Amino acid sequence: MPTARAVRRYRESSKKKAPALTPKQLKRLLYVAGDTRNPERNQLIVWLLFGAGLRISEVAVIEIKDVLWKSGKLKNEIIIPAKYCKNNKAGHVFFYHKKLLEALEQYIEHRVSNKLMMGENSEFRGLRKDSKLILSENRRPYSLKKKVRVNKDKQEEIYWACDTLQSVVTKWGREAGIERFTTHSGRRTLATRAARRGASESELCALLRHETDDQPYEYIEPDHAGIRATLDALYTSAKESMNNEIL
Repeated sequence: MPTARAVRRYRESSKKKAPALTPKQLKRLLYVAGDTRNPERNQLIVWLLFGAGLRISEVAVIEIKDVLWKSGKLKNEIIIPAKYCKNNKAGHVFFYHKKLLEALEQYIEHRVSNKLMMGENSEFRGLRKDSKLILSENRRPYSLKKKVRVNKDKQEEIYWACDTLQSVVTKWGREAGIERFTTHSGRRTLATRAARRGASESELCALLRHETDDQPYEYIEPDHAGIRATLDALYTSAKESMNNEIL
């Protein structure tokens, strides 16, 4: 049974949010990513966003040793370095999604078979453990730029952004015909689906790496169909009760 939550108010914001994708839209996005020169890598990028809730800059910085054990076995949990996380605290990320693990396995095999950044021994399947997981078209890591933003307390914060990878993935969304799509749609979609399946506040906070239990609500897309069905059932039940009282 889904865990009950206290009712919370959504904060008003003039900023348009990235959409949470429907299964059909996600399928189109994966098709576009797969219809490229580097389908294994590009579909993995999509699943890192939608299956693990990574931010695009985090996708660019994770390394082989983050996703593989020395034995070559895939990891189910990884740690994002604090300096690359939005709140400047190391992030714990879960690699449990079946499709994500399948995409990761296929891309690792692709890198090994094409000898992309190999190491000096058989550890980590022969790949350089400190090489970035996601490589660019020229087989090099994506570069990050240091930027500054003003937080809600009007204080400046330094963060890292991967503009090139951001542009590439946003282009896939545009080609898939998804309005207002951004790479942040991955986190919003993951949060929305998890919430609708009954994830608790603590589970959502852990999944999205949020510090307070009200933050995930800004990511959840309202389930309009579910709300409508609930209200229909509510008023139907009320009408039947009134009829029974009359009878």
